[in-house]
Amino acid sequence: MSTDRTQRRYGFVSTIIAGLSGLRGPAAASRPRQSSEKDESSGGPGYEVSDVNVGNTARVMAGLMVTALVVIGGMVWLRTFVAADQRQALPKLTAQQTSRLVPPPPNLQADPYADLDAERAAENRRLDGYAFLDASRQRARIPIDRAMALTVGRTLDP
Repeated sequence: MSTDRTQRRYGFVSTIIAGLSGLRGPAAASRPRQSSEKDESSGGPGYEVSDVNVGNTARVMAGLMVTALVVIGGMVWLRTFVAADQRQALPKLTAQQTSRLVPPPPNLQADPYADLDAERAAENRRLDGYAFLDASRQRARIPIDRAMALTVGRTLDP
């Protein structure tokens, strides 16, 4: 009876290996079918007559679960162990590093509309007024309307 169980166990492993490798030799194809491999046309039951060993399946599942729990527990233990060592290796924080940071107050304009009006007035003075651009008084700025009136009818080529 133990040889039958051993033969089934190794037969199952070799079947998995043969299925994964895709190598089914000519010996497997020429092997005569056993009586337990009956199909429906020959009057067989139409299903696999031998059951899977539930005890072995439960042991494998329990082993996988225990392995997963041990690995997860080891990772958690290593994480806390390594983190504690890293914290101890760090230098102590200075008073400047531990003090509360207070951001500066916002730089708001007291009267933004007055500032905008002053900027627009200065821009209009530059566009509509006369002024010298250099200290030697060689270049001057004139209003746009006056510059357009002077250039009308004249060619712009030098």
